[in-house]
Amino acid sequence: MEHKSCLMRHDPSDQMKTLDKIPITPSHLFGEGISHYYVWKTDEHGSPIKEHRLIQLTWKSKVGKIYSLPEMQLLKEFKYNTVTGEGWGITFVPHRNEFYVSDGSEYLMVWDTETLEEKRRIVVTFERGAGSTENVKYVNELEFVDFADATDAEVVDSVAGENGQCKDSATCSDTAKPFKRTMKILANIWYQDVLVSIDPESGKVSRVYDMRDIYPLEQRQKDADCLNGISVSGAKKDDEGLEVWVTGKLWPKMYRIKLID
Repeated sequence: MEHKSCLMRHDPSDQMKTLDKIPITPSHLFGEGISHYYVWKTDEHGSPIKEHRLIQLTWKSKVGKIYSLPEMQLLKEFKYNTVTGEGWGITFVPHRNEFYVSDGSEYLMVWDTETLEEKRRIVVTFERGAGSTENVKYVNELEFVDFADATDAEVVDSVAGENGQCKDSATCSDTAKPFKRTMKILANIWYQDVLVSIDPESGKVSRVYDMRDIYPLEQRQKDADCLNGISVSGAKKDDEGLEVWVTGKLWPKMYRIKLID
């Protein structure tokens, strides 16, 4: 929110204790989607190493920010544009060196992680049956997941192989690093208490998860708004599903749930 946006680090092993709280500057910026990602650098011995970063969008200012991790120090700012001119959600697809970006429309924009330039757009669609397909608007928060694996490192290894990790854009072509069937983009739909699972290539919604019972509308505090927040937990996937954290705007709690593909 304007004059209230900040970056926060929480400890999930200690009841989500707040470890860091860094205000977004200048304060008029409305902070929106964030995503952890990494770039490949070379150390003094010539060996490749991961440099972890955090990327953040803003709502209407068309300004993005990149921070170092774990320090959360601002590294750079960049300008961007979208279909609506707004920034909503962003997530990192490591084996393709791509960001998927939402702006409240029915489109997902795919950016190159190094240049931050748009490569293509995907329309999110939902089939209602009998051949009826409609575009899904108000796509909001995004999270790339693999229902076969839990962490981004495992996703890369499972697709590329131990020595085939995607280390630069030239080796990350659409055909060289295909998506597995188990890879999805999870998304909130603005003002609906649902998560949808989106095919990252076709844009088709393959599953809708009903989240109304997590924090029922009749139990919410007066200022609590809609579901709006997804993050992988980092836990190993098991036969019971993939663990993720979910929350909402001004919700007092985060919820750890399991999703079945």
